[in-house]
Amino acid sequence: MIKSLNKIIFQVLFLLIASSVVAGERQVISGAGPSAVVVQVFFDKLSKLEEVKGYTFQVPLMSAKHAGGISASNRYIFGRTGRPLNEKEKALNKEEIFLASIPISFAVGSGVNVSSLSLRELKAIFTRKSVNWKTVGGPDAPIMVIGREEKEALFSVLKRKYPFFKKSKFSKVVPKDHGVINLLKLPMGKYGIAFGSKPNFDKASISTITVKNFSAGVNLGLVYDKKNSEHPLVKIASEFVTSEEWAKAITTLGLLPPQKKR
Repeated sequence: MIKSLNKIIFQVLFLLIASSVVAGERQVISGAGPSAVVVQVFFDKLSKLEEVKGYTFQVPLMSAKHAGGISASNRYIFGRTGRPLNEKEKALNKEEIFLASIPISFAVGSGVNVSSLSLRELKAIFTRKSVNWKTVGGPDAPIMVIGREEKEALFSVLKRKYPFFKKSKFSKVVPKDHGVINLLKLPMGKYGIAFGSKPNFDKASISTITVKNFSAGVNLGLVYDKKNSEHPLVKIASEFVTSEEWAKAITTLGLLPPQKKR
């Protein structure tokens, strides 16, 4: 009888200790660069909820890319995505939570002094029909077109919606978002132009330009492994993303609610 009671007490204590360890886990949410800012804001707000008390969340702003976010969900509960998962990625037993639809915008270096472009002018710049800023009302200086790798998330979106981006000719290809921002801030990037996530450009205080008749965005957010579908953090995050508080946060960030899955 005493042995049985001791066994029960031991099991209860073990479960309490185990749950305490889980609740105290540090969660690192790494992955795609375009989603860094919105994910950081999401977890800043989520961390204030009583239900997640004891958890700590770290959102590295440095990009580990979309694929890195998928890999991160093998080690931690979540990774960051830069676009919706494709069928091949879903086949890895992954699911996603869309946080917002992120506008793609164009940023320029400090010497450009151009506030807007037409879609035709943008096409001419990225296909290298225009190579000097003076052709679009800017200074007499060569245009540095800063590009991304072929499979980069936002570049993939641009090529689908505006096929002329498939013929882009880049002066320099930069692998990660923070690299684009750093280059635009350097003297060598003074006359550069690049595309990227609007929230990331805004956070870095990089000048952006308006492109008439241009509109492109992408759903992004969190990826997790289906084995964690019943994990408290997954459930809480899935609920919070539909809350009024998060809807207001999206508006404040200048973003749009995520587009519904088709």
